[in-house]
Amino acid sequence: MLRAARWLRRVAAHVRAWWPLTTRGALALALAGLALWALGLRALDFVVFVVGLAGLLVAGMALAACVVAGLSLRRRLLPPPLNRNLESDVLLPTGFDAPGLARLPLVSLGWSWQEPAGIECLPRQRDGRLVEEVRASLRGHARAVRRRFTVGDVFGLVRVSWERETPAALTILPNPGRLRHVSVVDALAGGEGLPHPSGTPDGDRMDLRRYAPGDSARHILWKVWARTGKLTVRLPERALVPARKTVAFLVTDEADEAAAAAARVALESGSLGADWAFGCDGSPEPTDDLDGALLAIARSGGLRRAGADLPAFLEAAWREGAAHCVVFAPAAPGAWIANVHAAARLQGGRLSFVICAESVARDRPEPLWRRLLLASGEAAEATPASALADTLRQVAALGAGTLVVERRTGRSYGAAHAQALRG
Repeated sequence: MLRAARWLRRVAAHVRAWWPLTTRGALALALAGLALWALGLRALDFVVFVVGLAGLLVAGMALAACVVAGLSLRRRLLPPPLNRNLESDVLLPTGFDAPGLARLPLVSLGWSWQEPAGIECLPRQRDGRLVEEVRASLRGHARAVRRRFTVGDVFGLVRVSWERETPAALTILPNPGRLRHVSVVDALAGGEGLPHPSGTPDGDRMDLRRYAPGDSARHILWKVWARTGKLTVRLPERALVPARKTVAFLVTDEADEAAAAAARVALESGSLGADWAFGCDGSPEPTDDLDGALLAIARSGGLRRAGADLPAFLEAAWREGAAHCVVFAPAAPGAWIANVHAAARLQGGRLSFVICAESVARDRPEPLWRRLLLASGEAAEATPASALADTLRQVAALGAGTLVVERRTGRSYGAAHAQALRG
């Protein structure tokens, strides 16, 4: 029975692929034919006769035009191989175009991408031809593109469809958003001038900066505030030296597009320094080639391995000597935190974290005017401040430095400032 049911489904799918009439078209033909026969010819109702005959003629013309155009385009429409680098959330042309069918009445051509998934295809009319433009929602890498072409009439009565697969080397990189001009990584490691082996790399409070939520009131320079009206805090001077080598790793999990974007920005901007290596879930072997690292980021889309490849990466990276590791991770807590903790215990060494979010939403309800003006998609992608605080609390158990970045706004701040958002 199961074999027979599968066979029937395959036959039905094959018939639907070749059957040109849509449900609307079959119903329109049936009603026009019934009206023409029952009322137009038998009852001699000439009004119904003319209407029914016109309906049959229109449906017949649409059927003939769509079938002829579909068969002709199926032989002639051969998309070339696609070798392109795209960027997610950006509408970009692919270089493929097709006839606009402007000379054929009632007929239109359209197509969509079936594989890879998550890509919106929007053909644009330009100089009598349809130019293909696509927009990807997620990063990825594909070796083939499968398009579904459809020739139909303007009334939706007839539809002729077929699929065409072409080889491709398509790399979709994450969109950096407003992180493009933000330095998300400082290639610095702890210095050696410590007063005691168990001491911290903190010296006298010599560094100055503007006050931010989360800073202790004890460090505010009140005299400066009285003189200038600006709140300034004094911070401990840290003993830092440029890291001899910085390695970076991308953790893949739910909502990791912002982390992938931050990793891309760090690689392309040279924030990792002159001597660096990169790896990610799915590609744990360290690489110091920029193109190879970007390809690894694209291929990691949709893996959701939650940092399972981090131990192998650290073992291979630290085999060549001590290095500072920067881990790019999503802002929402998940299984990746436990995997990172396990990797840190097994391999040792120092880790820093760049926690990445689309944006951070405060826990208190937004004002009504903001909820009305803010797009629902933006609100859905925002990470709650409580979830971010939970992530930072669990990461802090490793004693690692943490930087929080937001792709939508371009803001970056430390763990203390992120904790203050919850209030």
